[in-house]
Amino acid sequence: MTGDIPVHTTDTAARTASSTAPTAANRSACATCLVRHVCLPSWSEPGTQTPMERTPIARRRLRKGQAVFREGERCEYIYALRFGSLKSVACLRDGREQVMSFHLPGELFGFDGLATGRQPTTVSALEDAEVCVLPYAQLSEAAGASQSVLHHLTSTLCAELVNERRVAALIASTRSEERVATFLLNLSQRLRERGYSAREFQLRMTREEIGSYLGATLETVSRCLSSLSRQGFVNVHRRRIEIVDPDGLRTHYATQD
Repeated sequence: MTGDIPVHTTDTAARTASSTAPTAANRSACATCLVRHVCLPSWSEPGTQTPMERTPIARRRLRKGQAVFREGERCEYIYALRFGSLKSVACLRDGREQVMSFHLPGELFGFDGLATGRQPTTVSALEDAEVCVLPYAQLSEAAGASQSVLHHLTSTLCAELVNERRVAALIASTRSEERVATFLLNLSQRLRERGYSAREFQLRMTREEIGSYLGATLETVSRCLSSLSRQGFVNVHRRRIEIVDPDGLRTHYATQD
């Protein structure tokens, strides 16, 4: 973790209390989280304790542009995005940056570094954000003791693999306009799952970042958005997107999920 960003525990008392303190702190933090239903498995019924409740969780505030971790750093933690949005970027051999993914609230990330022990990408904030920081060693122990935790982590890793293959196939076999349309539909779906509006939303990433993710240029992304607007599928005002005809958009572009 970078040293210029403070780490905040989920509960002030948890810093000096007994070893059972993470239970109360974790319950308090997660009970007020608006995206807890798409994050780690729900807490157990009142009066019981799950392995996850014994896992210490810290919170970390990020300002726009600040990194959660950088490429090459040791992989010791798994992260959950509490609010805001993030991008994951890899540095190519020629020095160019390649956007690998965008993270929304409730999503877990940081698994990529488990293969080598080093993070292969830099993850930074697209806007002010907050992440929950979970030590991987304790999270692994929790997964060994709980089928629900193990299932959720396995499902998360499988979903990342499926998405990577979907994006690779999208770039390899579709026109730019279809890529942009599919990107908007996918983003809309993810926002809906988190309780946000699926029809109208603000793009936190730039057109250049979208282009990097989709294998297109900034100019191409802008041209595709204009085309979708002319066809009546969306309204575009700078970074504000309104999907006017989601059914028509899905019907017209057949490769979306």
